[in-house]
Amino acid sequence: MLDFLLTNAHIIDPVSGADFNGSLSVKEGKIDGLFPANNALPSAKEIIDAEGGILVPGFVDIHSHSENSVPCAEKLLAMGVTTAVSGNCGYSTSNFERFIAKFDKEGYPVNQLEQIGHSILRRMAGQNDINAPASNRQIEVMKRSAVDSFSLGACGLSFGLEYDPGASTEEIVELSKVAADTGRFISVHGRLLPTDDLDCLREALDLALLTGAPVIYSHLAYMHNGETLKEALKIISEYREKNAPVWVDSGMYTAFSTIAGSPGFDEEIFLNDESELKRLRAATGKYVGQVLDREKYIEMRSSSPHEHLIYDPGNPEDVFVAYSLPDVMVSTDCLEYPAGQGHPQGAATYPYFFRSLVKERQQLSLPEAVRRCTLLPAQVAGLDTKGRLSCGMDADLVVLDWENLREHAEFPDKGDPDAPPSGVKHVFVNGVLSIQNEKRVSGANAGFSIKR
Repeated sequence: MLDFLLTNAHIIDPVSGADFNGSLSVKEGKIDGLFPANNALPSAKEIIDAEGGILVPGFVDIHSHSENSVPCAEKLLAMGVTTAVSGNCGYSTSNFERFIAKFDKEGYPVNQLEQIGHSILRRMAGQNDINAPASNRQIEVMKRSAVDSFSLGACGLSFGLEYDPGASTEEIVELSKVAADTGRFISVHGRLLPTDDLDCLREALDLALLTGAPVIYSHLAYMHNGETLKEALKIISEYREKNAPVWVDSGMYTAFSTIAGSPGFDEEIFLNDESELKRLRAATGKYVGQVLDREKYIEMRSSSPHEHLIYDPGNPEDVFVAYSLPDVMVSTDCLEYPAGQGHPQGAATYPYFFRSLVKERQQLSLPEAVRRCTLLPAQVAGLDTKGRLSCGMDADLVVLDWENLREHAEFPDKGDPDAPPSGVKHVFVNGVLSIQNEKRVSGANAGFSIKR
């Protein structure tokens, strides 16, 4: 007998383009059947009336930091994310065997893929100076460690060049070749350069031409703004016209958060420009939600470098410019913060995306918006059974109450960054009902580590 039958749904499959009212059945973790309205329906152990809700594949978050963070994974699940790609921005686990075994033993709220991080490889090779390049010997150690990580299941290679500014072109290219040779993708958080400088973008996209590996350029709406963002879109399009396998992800915010000790918050910038200092708010710590003055800024940089700051460039419309580029994938950059602190993106991104780009601005059609959250990132990550609604695919499913779909998380000076959305009615992970009627199903941890 079937495990579940979801009835009275508006079904959207991003592969076939199917868009119809009907029902869907689930058996042993897989989609077992699709039934147009008025068809005879089979029996099932449990029948869930979708009440006209929109039934789509579970969302695949292509850029997350949810590894080993149950609170972060729980927030993702509440938005409809069923698979998260982590190990981004150069930082990941250093022990894939232990990392994967933990997921296999304990389960997790969502499915988890992990990249090997370049910054972690540098530390494993003994290069602890973020401003110095790796030596030839260290590069060889890094390459061997990367191969070992890939053999244990790492899905890709991530760079966080803002956080290791001394990394040389040689080490970046040599490691990227290893990723290409083993069929892995590369994700790149670019170097910190002046806001009107696009060399960081070209450096990242060149890796696709030099190695043939698919390259994901991270944080499009964070990295560039204004006229420079428009120029960035042209450059990305030019690389695609050369058949370079380049992809892009973006969140729904231009105000970003990272640690106070980051090179991006260097004193030379913020102590010499009062207008820049006023763009900083504390995301975590004792000054959470406060705009920083000189004294608080200096204190956080020196005494609390691992607390997070939020920088707001004041250009939220750039998000919509970023999504005007075809095939930009939706990402959260979700990170674990203390409860009630941090950035709202981990709890708000997907409902905000659908509300603003589809419902209000009508910039994207609903099927295209669904594709950017499901099939497209699944294809880029090499997931053949995710992001699709057809028989035999994994039963990672989301039912959206379209009329009531809305984010509620806010920046900490305005509200609760952890507030869950409304309108994400039901979520299945590998055929297990994990959100029912917008409530977490206790004990449902059906996610596991996906090895490449």
